[in-house]
Amino acid sequence: MTLASGGCSGAGPSAQRATEQARRSESTSAPVAPATGRAPLGTRALAIGAKVSVDLLALDRVSPTAVVARWRVRNDLREDYSFSASLAVPWHSADIGSNAIGGVSLLDSAHGRWYFPRAYRNGDCQCTRGWPTVKAGQEQELVAVFPAPPADITQLDVIFPQAPPFLDVPLGEAAPTPLRVDDGGGDPVDPNSSRVGEPVVLSIVNQVEQAGAAQDDDGRQVSVRLSTDVLFAVNKADLSPKARTVLKDVAAQIDRSRGEEVAVDGHTDDTGSDGINDPLSQRRARSVQNALEKLVTRSGVIYRTRGHGSHEPIASNENARGRATNRRVSITFARPAPEPAQPTPAATAPAPASPSPSTTASPVLGTAPVGKAPDIESDRSWPRRAEVRINELTRDAGGYVNLVWTIRNDDDIPINAWSSSYDWGGVYAEASTSGAALVDGPRRYRPLRDAKHNVGVGPYLLSVLRPEYLVTKGEEYTLWAMFKPPADVRSVTVQIPGFEPVADLPIR
Repeated sequence: MTLASGGCSGAGPSAQRATEQARRSESTSAPVAPATGRAPLGTRALAIGAKVSVDLLALDRVSPTAVVARWRVRNDLREDYSFSASLAVPWHSADIGSNAIGGVSLLDSAHGRWYFPRAYRNGDCQCTRGWPTVKAGQEQELVAVFPAPPADITQLDVIFPQAPPFLDVPLGEAAPTPLRVDDGGGDPVDPNSSRVGEPVVLSIVNQVEQAGAAQDDDGRQVSVRLSTDVLFAVNKADLSPKARTVLKDVAAQIDRSRGEEVAVDGHTDDTGSDGINDPLSQRRARSVQNALEKLVTRSGVIYRTRGHGSHEPIASNENARGRATNRRVSITFARPAPEPAQPTPAATAPAPASPSPSTTASPVLGTAPVGKAPDIESDRSWPRRAEVRINELTRDAGGYVNLVWTIRNDDDIPINAWSSSYDWGGVYAEASTSGAALVDGPRRYRPLRDAKHNVGVGPYLLSVLRPEYLVTKGEEYTLWAMFKPPADVRSVTVQIPGFEPVADLPIR
């Protein structure tokens, strides 16, 4: 599993934040050059509340190869606010150094691409260097240079991880002026420097679960992960009666696909020996192939079948849910053509993508009390007097749905917002809010993630200091995640780990 790069995560005492802030205040990034005279494109409160907010000042294409984004962070607390590593790139990266705000990003939801800041070949980010600390009662501007999307892209979602995203931000144009990113007296950065390395642009995966199957779609190919607990009896390779129903749906997708090759890969968990697991995974993959050959109706399909035993886990083998995830047969093929759209009622006008600069309070679309404790917690360690408030459920122009929720705790037992919101038995990296889900009938939509690191599109909680995400009595903390349900899904049930579901919420 991928880990965030900050090194200031989860397990420190409450004094850790004060110590970290004092240390970081010695190397606070200097303000960048003034942005523009324009009004902010939008304003978001940070996860800890409206006392610290971020203005999106500009998003401009400065050349065919570079886009510049600028933010202004305002701190109305009576103490300094340190971002620590929460804005650093959320995986170990040789391309973008961790001593910068390299985790800010741009989302092209129309094409499923995630853009991270450009960096020189030595990893120095073309973005504000250091881990910013904003003095009490003051402001600080931050800047990042991104690889430019294709020329026909006119708007993007802007991700500032510690606040909900800015949706559908128009992409302007500006002159490529030098940028100050380093407080160490270094030369200003040329946003069009020829010395930058390869751009970091990641594909986005949409995961949907239904009846013992999970489907990953990255816009180019589909991989259907079928649970062997549904397909087969224990230690057997003969398909169960339920298997035909599951495989019939997969076969229908293969019939709509234009690709010639279908890969069928069998996997086990790590219980048992390789001498048992390797041939068992091969036999199971072959059984699935044989069934598909009878169900797929188009000609010219070539099957490639392999068994991998326990050698390629996608989840942890340290817990029961992770082992169940690893016991699978994956069927991978070119993305099928979409099914004909069904007539739907006319859509209502969407809500504004981001709150205006004067917005101070978040709307509440629905609430729910605490429920069953999340997997990582016990009932005794989970509070009974707390609630979740759903603040936003908004679809952007490309079809991504942004979910924002706030946890309110009125119990003596604290809520660990990081560990309780992470899917410990899934394929996601630990950085984000992967435990949340949107449910529509039998389908369960999971947070978007990238195809390379499995980092969810959400806040990077693994690199946030523990005192910040530990929600104690009387405190609130705001989280978010992004999804991609079909366009004809107009309302969903929201599931947040540790709380009762919030049903029938409209997507705006």
